[in-house]
Amino acid sequence: MNDWIPTDMAKTSELSPTRQPAHHVGHGKAVTILLLGTLCLAFSGIWVKASNFEPATSVVLRCWLALFFLVPFAIVEIRKKGTLNKNGIIWAAIAGLILGVDFTAWNYSIFYVGAGIASVLLNLQVIILPLLAFFIDRERIPRNYWFVLPVMAVGIAMVGGVFDPVGEAVGPAAIAGIPIAILGTLLGALSGVCYGTYLYTSRKSTRVNPGRYLQPIAIVSLFQGFPPIAYMIFRGEGFNFTQGMLNAEGVLPTAPDGAFDPTGGAPIDGMNWLWMIMLAVLGQFIAWTFVQIGSVNMNPTLSAGLLLLSPVSTIFIAAILFSEIPSTLQVIGVVAVLGAVAYQNGLFHAMLGRSASDKKDVPPGTDIYDQTQDDPLRLLGENTPDEPADETSESPPASR
Repeated sequence: MNDWIPTDMAKTSELSPTRQPAHHVGHGKAVTILLLGTLCLAFSGIWVKASNFEPATSVVLRCWLALFFLVPFAIVEIRKKGTLNKNGIIWAAIAGLILGVDFTAWNYSIFYVGAGIASVLLNLQVIILPLLAFFIDRERIPRNYWFVLPVMAVGIAMVGGVFDPVGEAVGPAAIAGIPIAILGTLLGALSGVCYGTYLYTSRKSTRVNPGRYLQPIAIVSLFQGFPPIAYMIFRGEGFNFTQGMLNAEGVLPTAPDGAFDPTGGAPIDGMNWLWMIMLAVLGQFIAWTFVQIGSVNMNPTLSAGLLLLSPVSTIFIAAILFSEIPSTLQVIGVVAVLGAVAYQNGLFHAMLGRSASDKKDVPPGTDIYDQTQDDPLRLLGENTPDEPADETSESPPASR
């Protein structure tokens, strides 16, 4: 949800400002659903690390195990609302392939720089999505984008620990000759780029199939498994169901020469499989479904704010469970990145608008957004108060 205006929505005719969106889910219920989805997203990186599977193998297991739950619900949706059209299926398949690359890079980033930091790096998508919309759909880039761009670039470098002084490393200091902090940051940034591209293709799929949530998610999950399989074939290895990434001490194993030891991981046990099942059910099926349903049934500015709770929560959870304590520079970077995301999503605009309205005599129950010319719903490119949510809503840029 970025504050650029899609060209097809910029032509919306003006109707009664008092008409409200035709939401199928009540506001309170939508907030509850979105909060539950956000909670599951906050634990996704935690479950990836706790399951300790090799990153590419982890992606396939997470996505394809979730299909056992997604497919039955998608079939029910087909019976009620019909199947996706050809364009919807193609866009969902493309989105899945892109998200497969995203998940693979993100999983490696989790093991290299930590679950909390990797979750923040993912927010690079806020500067990718407007660029794609501009170059492909010729949609206007807002002026504030050029303020967000350098803040995000510097913030992401700080989050990754690139500017931190080199201290005594726990585990290998470098992998393939690249310092592990830089490698993890680059992979996290790649994940963010792929995630922004996924959001663009996912938006295309949802726009041509309004009101259908589960079918696109099921197709995306199916195709997500193919990029990590291709990567495993490229490196000449297969699935690894027996050996984890981290050793028994919970750190990356180190060879005598200080390099990463790919054979030193702890064996996969029943507890690792339990975390993987939770990742598939809660982190893939429940999280993505709940975030989708909750977001399209509420004000997009509010949903963007609630979704920011995910990376913030992951940082605290990772600090408690894995002792991932960020440095001072990393904390500053986290604040910069999340602040830029909030600014780009129109949260500050909404809060300032609401504060200004408090000084006026506004009748109780009146939506302040209907009283301003710069409606945040239009700024975000979402359905306006005269447009039914189920006809125009798009997939939300959820963090995970």
